[in-house]
Amino acid sequence: MKVEAFPLNTRDCNFEYFRVREGPNYFVSFYKNSSRLHYDPKECWRVLGVAKFTDTGKALKEWAVGLFEDNLPKPEPVADTSFASEAMAEEEEAPNDNTKMIT
Repeated sequence: MKVEAFPLNTRDCNFEYFRVREGPNYFVSFYKNSSRLHYDPKECWRVLGVAKFTDTGKALKEWAVGLFEDNLPKPEPVADTSFASEAMAEEEEAPNDNTKMIT
């Protein structure tokens, strides 16, 4: 588990981002003597209430959204193995090109 702290943390307002190997990454916020767990970065920002419009609140939103987007899993490309892709590849030959007619 890797913990990344918000750079502008204080004793009464503390935000941390936890990157874990198994399971989803999450934020932990401590504000107004209440600690909460958040999976969404904007929910972490909304904890501030009216204070979210201050400079620190805006910096928190940029920090949280940036960390969340940077650590999203990258999808690996998957080869198309559907029947339609095979049919399109074989479309170059006409169906009756390689047949013999019995008379």
